[in-house]
Amino acid sequence: MKLKIDELEFNSDYFYLQTNSIVEKTTFNNRTFYSKLKKYPMPIDPTLLQQHHQAEISLSIPLIENESVNYIVIEYREEDWNAFYALLKHLLKSLHIEHFKAYKNEKKNLFQLFIPQKSIALNLAYKKVENIKYLLDFKSKKSYKIYPNKNLPINFNIISLPTQKV
Repeated sequence: MKLKIDELEFNSDYFYLQTNSIVEKTTFNNRTFYSKLKKYPMPIDPTLLQQHHQAEISLSIPLIENESVNYIVIEYREEDWNAFYALLKHLLKSLHIEHFKAYKNEKKNLFQLFIPQKSIALNLAYKKVENIKYLLDFKSKKSYKIYPNKNLPINFNIISLPTQKV
């Protein structure tokens, strides 16, 4: 099912809802990951989407579908997100990346930047992520996350749905 939020389109037949307790434990590359996101095998309905936008619930979707991605996503959870966004725009311009969409979730203090990719293979997405990460590591405090992340299990490359366009 296609889910459209502003100019972003997501394809997913399931979604995740944040809970207060751990619902999944996964071991990957000698590390154990715990998730508080419960998977629901159905499309997101408009009522759930409205509750998410009103910060009553927190919805997430998988970033990786069929070994490919449609977006590279950078998340930042700090008060100075404006300065980070300015830095990102400059760094992405140096990588000749001109098309991206920025969103802010005030309730979760979450800034998200979506870079459209038109269903690229996962290994190519990982290479692009490494290029962006390489430049960000020089300039940033490293308090960001970038997806898809090859150091996470594929089913843990999950992003929160965006709420408010910047």
